[in-house]
Amino acid sequence: MKKIGAPMAAGSLLTVLGALYATQGLLSGLVHEGLPVLLRARGIGLDKIGLLSLLFLPSALKFLWASRIDRMTGGQPEQSLRWASNFQLFLLFGVLVLTLLPLESALSGIMLLLLVLMVASVTQDIVTDGMAVQALAVTQRSLGNSMQIGGSYLGYILGGGVLVTVVGYVGWETGIRCLAALVALCGLPALWLRRRRISPAAPVIKTTPSLRAAWRRPTIRWGMATIISCQASLRWFSTIMLTYLVDRGFAVVEIGILSGVGVAIAGVVGALLGGLLLKRYQRLSMLKASLVAYLALQLVYLLIESQAWHTKPLLAGVFLLFCTTMSLGFVVLYTIMMDWASPAQAGTDYSLLQCTDAFCALVFGLSAGWVTSRLGYGATFIITSGLAFAGLLLAPRLYARALTNGEAEVVAEDPVLSALAEVRS
Repeated sequence: MKKIGAPMAAGSLLTVLGALYATQGLLSGLVHEGLPVLLRARGIGLDKIGLLSLLFLPSALKFLWASRIDRMTGGQPEQSLRWASNFQLFLLFGVLVLTLLPLESALSGIMLLLLVLMVASVTQDIVTDGMAVQALAVTQRSLGNSMQIGGSYLGYILGGGVLVTVVGYVGWETGIRCLAALVALCGLPALWLRRRRISPAAPVIKTTPSLRAAWRRPTIRWGMATIISCQASLRWFSTIMLTYLVDRGFAVVEIGILSGVGVAIAGVVGALLGGLLLKRYQRLSMLKASLVAYLALQLVYLLIESQAWHTKPLLAGVFLLFCTTMSLGFVVLYTIMMDWASPAQAGTDYSLLQCTDAFCALVFGLSAGWVTSRLGYGATFIITSGLAFAGLLLAPRLYARALTNGEAEVVAEDPVLSALAEVRS
């Protein structure tokens, strides 16, 4: 007979989530920021470095196998934790293998291994998101997403800028060993607590998870529309925010400090602030506040560009304020996304919503690069301001539609609420 462990405390669960999300940030930082710098420093061509972007395809396509993962975990947070810890061990083994591949002569092997690790990482993300939706009460989800955003930011910085610095001093092999040590450290909470009992925050209705079932829910469809309206200006601007600093006179070292230490501090502060404010204020109020902040900052950038106020302290201050606001907005939006996800197929629903954001980043990112290169920063700031204004007008209305449909779905699925609805009608 299987031994049942002691129940897991809320603080332990949040620690496990933060550590797992930090692991995923470590790999993202390595692929997105660390490797491009290291390869370019060794004279690798930009055409080959550009192929690294293919490693992010699993992040945009993970919704395709999310329902299979939901069926594998059975909608049980305890089972999700065990699978997450298994993936953690696989990721640790993969990073250790990476130490055996020389950066200069085994680039193809490194990219193939990293592709496998990215698939494993985003699959672990599906499991982790599902566990968070199933195990966190509605009042705890804001703190859960603070751990998600804060942990991801911290992992990204350690796997990106910090790893580059370490490799510069001690070499590729030792640097990757340090990365492996961080992956092992992040896995300790999940491995240590994997036998603990995790009570679902709400009863899970037994269904067969599927992508079709997710798409049939109006809440998910209206939620996807809400995400697009919220993220359009953000994803457009985030593509060009560092190149803007380069073109306005910032040295590479200065940008490295800003995008490393500065973004790490701003991201963690924004994540913690978002979690605390969500415990005090309603989701819709916080959503509107983040959208107002996006619009205000885009107008500030438009004013700076139109008046040629290109002093470094001003630009650095506005940049860090934007990063803090962006992190806070992510906590708000991702908490709302947890509310939209059904516990019966949490990984599938949440992955579909996250992939909507990923496709926003792809579409608006490509558009931003094309437009800015041809029309300049002034035109692109006019566009981002317009997108932010449109988001402020549309997103709260779309969110209200998603919320209304979500309440109707809960009533339809719960026999007690359904009976009460019939009495009221």
